[in-house]
Amino acid sequence: MEEKKEDKIGRVTFRVEDRMTYGVLNYDGNELMAAITGYDLNVVFNMRLINSLADAEACADALADVFYQTLMEQLISRKADFIQPPKP
Repeated sequence: MEEKKEDKIGRVTFRVEDRMTYGVLNYDGNELMAAITGYDLNVVFNMRLINSLADAEACADALADVFYQTLMEQLISRKADFIQPPKP
């Protein structure tokens, strides 16, 4: 007799006040230009590898590159016409 395995979907419940937001305000400070939001966000840095200001800056720069690539992908997919040279 063959046993059937059923996929079990776990459910986690969060309180509304547990939602975290990290964001960047626009130039006048009135609106978010970008935001990372969600429940159970876990920002972890490997402090064993970050031993100096230069290490911290390199880590921050690498994270900025990750977000830059994501931003460019979204920008190109939504507004691809901006990368075309203007027609004469």
